[in-house]
Amino acid sequence: MKKKMVAALLCMSMVLGITGCGNGNETESSGNAGVQETVSTEESGEKAENEGGGTVTLLSWYTEEQMAPLKDGFEAIAPGYELEIQYVPPTEQYIQKLTLLMNGNEPTDLFFMCPEVKEDVVATDFAEDLSSLPIMDKLSDSAKRTLGVDGKVYGLSLDAWASFIFYNKEIFEQAGITETPGTWDELVADMAKIKELGIDPMTAQSEDAGRLLLGLFASNEASKNPSVEAGLADGSVKFSELYKESMDAWYQDVVEPGYLAQSCLSLTNDQQIEMFVNGQAAMMIGGPWSLPDFAAKNPDLQFGTFGIPGFDGGVMLQGAANVGIGIAKQAKNKAGAEKFMEYLSSDEGVKCWSDIFGNFMNVEGVAYTVDPCLEGFKADVSDGKIYWQTVEWPSSSSVINVYTSSCQSVIAGTSTPDEALAAIDEKFDEILANQ
Repeated sequence: MKKKMVAALLCMSMVLGITGCGNGNETESSGNAGVQETVSTEESGEKAENEGGGTVTLLSWYTEEQMAPLKDGFEAIAPGYELEIQYVPPTEQYIQKLTLLMNGNEPTDLFFMCPEVKEDVVATDFAEDLSSLPIMDKLSDSAKRTLGVDGKVYGLSLDAWASFIFYNKEIFEQAGITETPGTWDELVADMAKIKELGIDPMTAQSEDAGRLLLGLFASNEASKNPSVEAGLADGSVKFSELYKESMDAWYQDVVEPGYLAQSCLSLTNDQQIEMFVNGQAAMMIGGPWSLPDFAAKNPDLQFGTFGIPGFDGGVMLQGAANVGIGIAKQAKNKAGAEKFMEYLSSDEGVKCWSDIFGNFMNVEGVAYTVDPCLEGFKADVSDGKIYWQTVEWPSSSSVINVYTSSCQSVIAGTSTPDEALAAIDEKFDEILANQ
């Protein structure tokens, strides 16, 4: 099988590097576990050699300082073992390093797995299947799907990121909007009321020009069928067929009336936040990572959140499981790696992870805290009601670039929606031809 190129996604890099906005509390239950497998005589001998302890190596997406509590917790419950953190900065450098390990014979015992390398991990038979871990019974379907294939799970992802629409409560009140929109039509109607005030209904940085469209599609289609885009990988379905209805609605209802202005095409992330916190725009798409900027730039800002609604009111948050930890099949200290996974999937390990990163958790029954404005999304994330297209798309980094530039062209008025869809179809055709 010809191996596919892996590359970094800027948007994922921004999100996955965030440590969140709250500290974790307690976990109620999440069972201790080990990886159950049948091993050869040679592997059994190697495992026996390591059962007394030794160094367990981890190629880490996070720094040694960030991982220190997890290291301390593991070594406290596993005397004789030492967790060695080998930090490589995400995203591009990390993927390059992991790819080298996959192509060589000297992998670390444990590694962080991100969606961008899933295809190569499977193609090279690099990782152990973790689906027998008892914690899988409490892990969200989204987490298992993001780092797994065909019922097998190759990375344990305990937390997730999610994004939604932030709105300015004072502007909504000025426009006479008393409730957050529950359907797409209500959202569009609210945008019209805000536009009448002389305020931009929504702002977005240039690279997020098509995010509202992605969210609309997720709430319309992925909420009913999370595998709706699976056919893109083998060419059995065209992007234009899937996205035609959502694209037309996005263009006719938001772009054409100017509710998402052409000025967004030149905005940076900092500039879009400035517009939102200063009341120049009523809404923006963001996530927990946006909150520190809000507090720093306008601590008196009154804001709330809601998910991007679909035509019928369904909501599927934009988001995905974060990177997870896997075991290399050729791990030198397999026993130590399995021991670490036992700890990571225990009550204590899950709580430690939550305390470190403060993100939404993928594990049912975990008690943790987030900013009050995000509290309403905790159940959706733990239930797996999050969707991020780049997890589903083949060669997603190259596709997202074409998708974004195509949406920018539509907003600029240099392409029609149909021309944009055709350009994205062409990219998928190119990817399939090169497989």
